[in-house]
Amino acid sequence: MTTPIPKKIVLTASAISVITDEARASTDGSETGGILLGTAEPDAVIVRHAGRPGPDAIRQPDFFQRDLHHAQSFADRAYTLDRSIWIGEWHTHLHTSPRPSSRDLATYQALLGDPELAFDYFVAIILADHTNDWHTPQLAAWIVTPTHECAVPAHRAPGTGAEDV
Repeated sequence: MTTPIPKKIVLTASAISVITDEARASTDGSETGGILLGTAEPDAVIVRHAGRPGPDAIRQPDFFQRDLHHAQSFADRAYTLDRSIWIGEWHTHLHTSPRPSSRDLATYQALLGDPELAFDYFVAIILADHTNDWHTPQLAAWIVTPTHECAVPAHRAPGTGAEDV
């Protein structure tokens, strides 16, 4: 039996806050990002926690690599708190649309192909802001499988304000 692909991504207020606050760091001309932690349900992925890049992250104008030690420590704390697991990543794009680049897709495919990680699909949230002020970035959510990537709607969790992100 195959795992159903969720039709939407739901983000908690705290995850949205981390993503939007941290995305503003891209005003320095470098991409940023972090991991996404939560749970998968048949129709939706629930993003409970969004990580920050970490002190040893590599941030460049067209590349971002998270601080692995920082991300692992964050993931361990979230799992202890509410059993959230690693479901994907978020990052900014400076000069392109909020669509996975060929480099992004190669990274996601490598993660999907790692049997130790056992991903059925990978969640990617990408933000872009061509004005470079990063106060109202465009956010796009993606579900990536071994065979394709699909844009999916992103929503705020109920009770956290406007529902569409």
